[in-house]
Amino acid sequence: MSEVVGRVLGTEDATPLEFWVAVAPGSHLQLDDVVAIDRDLPNGERIGLYGVVSQVRARHEGARFDSDVFLISDGILPAEVAEAAQVQLTRVVPETFVPPLPGAEVRRAVDAERDTALDFDEVERRLPAGLSRDNDPIYLDFDFVDGTKGAHINISGISGVATKTSYATFLLYSMFNSGVLGDEAVHTRA
Repeated sequence: MSEVVGRVLGTEDATPLEFWVAVAPGSHLQLDDVVAIDRDLPNGERIGLYGVVSQVRARHEGARFDSDVFLISDGILPAEVAEAAQVQLTRVVPETFVPPLPGAEVRRAVDAERDTALDFDEVERRLPAGLSRDNDPIYLDFDFVDGTKGAHINISGISGVATKTSYATFLLYSMFNSGVLGDEAVHTRA
């Protein structure tokens, strides 16, 4: 089982598309982390909810005014630091769109659970597209690159610093060297 990193907040609305997680003491979440939650429905069915951290925040609980930070730092006013992370839903298995319940355990999604969260388990032809912050591979569904289901890649960034060109070159290298082309490799040119 993956590491439990927090619980669904009960002070913020949890919806089937977005929710907040109170980060557990001794844990942390950062932008782009992938998380998982289980929800048991009244009929006994278990739903897996998966998402990506889109925002993180830290605040003093017990403070009312901005200037309270000085009193808290001096030990005059009692308060605790609380961290929370906003999660954008990426996948629900099976597709029953219900919110996670407040207090539900949130765990870091790793290995097969991460693949499920990011739909990598459904991709037949994976084009390596880079690495996550944790050095885990990120893939594109090659069917949406080669024209099978579509054919478009959009690379955005700052003009004139060669990052878009470098990344496009990397994707071409990945396409020709990852084996994703299969038997078509000998007939493919860029």
